[in-house]
Amino acid sequence: MSDQSPVPPVPPGLPSAAPAASDPLGRLLRAVPGRDWVAAVVAAVGGWVAAYIVAAISLFLTVAVAAAGSGPVSTGSSSGLGTGGSDLGSAGAQDVQSLLSGVSVLLGSPAQLVALADLGRLHGSGSILLLGSGSGSVGVAPVLVLAAQVVLAVVLTRRIRSRVLALPQLVVTAVVAGLVTTAVTTLAGLVLAIRFPAVSGVQIDPVHAVGIGSVLGSFVIGTLAVLLARPSLLVGRSTSVARALGALRVAAWQLGGLLVLLALVLVVVALVAQPSWGAALPLLLGNTAVALTALGFLGGVGTSGLGAAGSDASVFAGAGGWTWLVVLLVVVSSFAAGLALAVRRNDRVRTTLDWVATPVVWFVAGLVLFVLGTGVVSYQVTGSSAVGGSGSVGVAPWTPVVFALWGGAIEVVARYVAPVLLPRLGGGVLLRTARVVGTDPVPVPVPAPVPVPARPTAPADGAAPVWAVPDDAVAPAAPAATADPSQPDQPVQPGAPVGQPHPSQPFVGQGAPAPAPMSPHAKKVLVRSLVAGGAVVVVVVAGAITTGVLRTTVWGPGPTARSYVDAIAQGDADTAASLSEVTGDASMLDSAVLQSAKDRPTDVRVGRVSTSGDTAYANVTFRQGDAQRSGQIVLERTGTSFLVKDEWRVTEPLTDRVTITAGTVLEGADVTIGGKKMGEIENGAFTSLAYPGSYQVEVGGTEYFTGGTETLRVGSSSSPYADFEAKPTKQLETDAEQYVSDLIDDCAAKTDISYADGCPWYGPYDADGAVQYDVRSKPDLEVQSSGGGLVEVTSTADGRIGYSYTDYFGDAQKSEDTFDVDVYLKVEDGKLVSAY
Repeated sequence: MSDQSPVPPVPPGLPSAAPAASDPLGRLLRAVPGRDWVAAVVAAVGGWVAAYIVAAISLFLTVAVAAAGSGPVSTGSSSGLGTGGSDLGSAGAQDVQSLLSGVSVLLGSPAQLVALADLGRLHGSGSILLLGSGSGSVGVAPVLVLAAQVVLAVVLTRRIRSRVLALPQLVVTAVVAGLVTTAVTTLAGLVLAIRFPAVSGVQIDPVHAVGIGSVLGSFVIGTLAVLLARPSLLVGRSTSVARALGALRVAAWQLGGLLVLLALVLVVVALVAQPSWGAALPLLLGNTAVALTALGFLGGVGTSGLGAAGSDASVFAGAGGWTWLVVLLVVVSSFAAGLALAVRRNDRVRTTLDWVATPVVWFVAGLVLFVLGTGVVSYQVTGSSAVGGSGSVGVAPWTPVVFALWGGAIEVVARYVAPVLLPRLGGGVLLRTARVVGTDPVPVPVPAPVPVPARPTAPADGAAPVWAVPDDAVAPAAPAATADPSQPDQPVQPGAPVGQPHPSQPFVGQGAPAPAPMSPHAKKVLVRSLVAGGAVVVVVVAGAITTGVLRTTVWGPGPTARSYVDAIAQGDADTAASLSEVTGDASMLDSAVLQSAKDRPTDVRVGRVSTSGDTAYANVTFRQGDAQRSGQIVLERTGTSFLVKDEWRVTEPLTDRVTITAGTVLEGADVTIGGKKMGEIENGAFTSLAYPGSYQVEVGGTEYFTGGTETLRVGSSSSPYADFEAKPTKQLETDAEQYVSDLIDDCAAKTDISYADGCPWYGPYDADGAVQYDVRSKPDLEVQSSGGGLVEVTSTADGRIGYSYTDYFGDAQKSEDTFDVDVYLKVEDGKLVSAY
């Protein structure tokens, strides 16, 4: 039996006890209709699927274009299939691993691109036996993939979600969409990670793009896509939010239109010109368009990190003169954005807050482009030593500030140009523009029951403005009192008189008066003003384009490189020297020497010129004789005058280093080229920079040796080098023969000769006492020399020597014998001496 007493029944007709109040979170969750829960989940999953499909198509097109550009691929024949059962088993296991790896690449690559689009980083790591290990990561958001995800999520949300949600329910569904997007992106990225087949001694971990960046990025992207699908639900009663979202919508239309237009132009250029970067365009088309848009807004692109100094390029330096066409598009679109912003406001009287709100909106837009247009990379390698680094490439960090300045310019157009121009465009144009950019809500005050004095009274307690967007902007509405436009959240004064002038002055609809017919004089003034304004715009844009073209074609590094190579081709080394900075070992860079050269460059062409900061690299091609040559010139910007005229100088010229070597006996010999002394042989060599051409090089000599003359070709694929072998002079032969002849005479004058005396003969062995020598005939001699300066004198026919002596028995003896000569000499202090 229960210990609790029974609950007495409630008599009929009496109300039952109220249920316990549920918690606020539970009430909030129960207030969300089931349709909106489904909309949040479907939008998140559908957006991911759309991004996956676009990523797969982009990868397929990238591979197809790359394969088409690389030409046919030869396939080797397969042989030795029946070599043994163990080999077949090993091959089968490898085939399975290769198949699984191929499937993971095929299915996993699009999933990793989606994670990258959600601000993830592609991670990879591995190790090689006995060598070390390494890891790296790459982070770049494929804009096309991200756009597909966001667009479909927005479309599905607008199609499925109900329009009765309050702000708390809207936030809940947006958070749910963000969580679902995060879950799908993370799970797909981990499950479909790219895996490689196992290789002996090599370990490669699965490659994926899941990390803290992709988790936070997918949550923010999924939440904002659903939250901003219908911005009108976020407005509530705040005009500040309405105006900010309105400006954001105009900025989105401007940037979206520019990105689409530039993407189409890039596709056309890639199809027609087929540049080298065309293979990567299907995958990075959106990112390239983002970079061009940043340049068009006078921002910058560049690199930083990775062990090198950062460098930026802009339309003013390094980006090329054609980017001024993008600037022209930005100028036109910004003017149109200012007019569209005024159409959305539909009011000539604006608040001071807009001076801050509009630049902030465009600053945020620039910040988004900076995030989407910047790629980051990092690596770490550990082996015998640790090496690592990180860097980035893409939109410059200061670009969002430039966007904010453009926002200020757009606000100027909306405030001062639009009130004059919009009333003359007609209601049709304004209505079509309003359908695109929307219309800010206008306050409709509660009418006062009785008139009040002319001086307005304080707002009644509890009074609040009622917000409404007119269905038909053409239908006039009666003017009514409204709040001070400088205080956007101030409620309407219910006691304001009905006949009081309306401080808001719309361009069309809402009681806007039709523009009065213009007098002939006013028309003339308007036409002249428009013509003058158009002329100013044309002059400014034309001046900017002309300046950019001049900086590229006249004052850029390309013309300097062309003038430099032309001067070399014409043999004008002085002009080439004035355009370059060369230090040391440059004695051959002389006009007399260059003019004496044959096969100087002809048919000079300056190819691609790339600029990185103050450094430019120019590729040049030319003909040298019958051969086609190429080279690279490095230039440095040394200054800028009048803000646009750059001064460039060649720092790594179109030269080769010439090396001339000679033996030690030619040490100090003169080196003469083109009849002009260039220097001397020092430490066995002479070096100098030289322009392309064929030179006659003469190396002088001494009394006994000379270098001679050789042709030195500069500009060929091999390094210019000439080795001069010392050639004996006639004087050397004469003096060497005389040296040997004197040696024979000196030996003949001796009476006792041993082997150590260095004479061509010695003896006789049975002589007892002095020996008398008589040279009956001297040998015929031949002089030879080596590059090292060693002189060898040999006999080509033997000489004859007579002996007169007394032997050990006391008998007088006479005999005759032959002798030959083999003497080594060297030059020392300008004289011939024995080498040993």
